Amino acid sequence: MSAGKQKTLSRVYEINNFLLHNVKTIFRLRKIGLSHSQDKHIYAYAVTLLKDHVHTLEEMAEVFYNSCKSVLNCSEILTTKGKAFKIISDEFEIFYYLEAWRKSADKIAYIENGIVKTELLHRMSCEQAAYVFKKYNVDLFEILNKSEILQRYDSYADKYVALAKCPYLLSVAPPKYK
Repeated sequence: MSAGKQKTLSRVYEINNFLLHNVKTIFRLRKIGLSHSQDKHIYAYAVTLLKDHVHTLEEMAEVFYNSCKSVLNCSEILTTKGKAFKIISDEFEIFYYLEAWRKSADKIAYIENGIVKTELLHRMSCEQAAYVFKKYNVDLFEILNKSEILQRYDSYADKYVALAKCPYLLSVAPPKYK
């Protein structure tokens, strides 16, 4: 592995670790996308939240946003476009999609024009899709990056779930290497 890629992986791990330790309502940070584009590594994560009877989903999204801002170094920026929280640097881009609640997520939260918004998911959650992938034991990142059918989706979370609903692609997919 090259030194540049190792440095990028180390920084992504550092950011994710910070979020896991500082946003107490995170149930799971699940990798749902991995690709390489224009000399950048691209990572996408579904952030599944735990229900907190003290804080609203809007407040949790605000905490997540502020935590993302606080972990940035001078060469990174945070944007909130396409219903995702996106950390951008010269070496990588990380997309985070907030889904609530746990394994039965039915809502998403995001920031649009500086305002926290929530809406119904209208699809299976990324946690539910992960169970489908486990059942078929496939290398899903290879399929996600190469399938023309999935390229029509803008969101990594939507691509991930669409793949779980496409048994043909899963049945012809190469198995994961163990």
